[in-house]
Amino acid sequence: PPGYVGYETGGQLTEAVRRRPYSVVLLDEVEKAHPDVFDILLQVLDDGRLTDGQGRTVDFRNTVLILTSNLGSQFMGPGQGDPGRR
Repeated sequence: PPGYVGYETGGQLTEAVRRRPYSVVLLDEVEKAHPDVFDILLQVLDDGRLTDGQGRTVDFRNTVLILTSNLGSQFMGPGQGDPGRR
């Protein structure tokens, strides 16, 4: 909101993609993210764009999103997922 430090600079994600639309964005261990992050991701994945706090629409159609998660890792057997370990 207006009056807060950094308000005029925009969001970290939207500013980075606005400046460099051909980007790779890695969200590591996304299961630990705040629930609001998933609402934002839904807009990006559904519409290919995101509106920042200043009302500017940022195009994500040329951005590659990679999400990683450790959910389910407890079900992997020893050495699975690690080609160097058998």
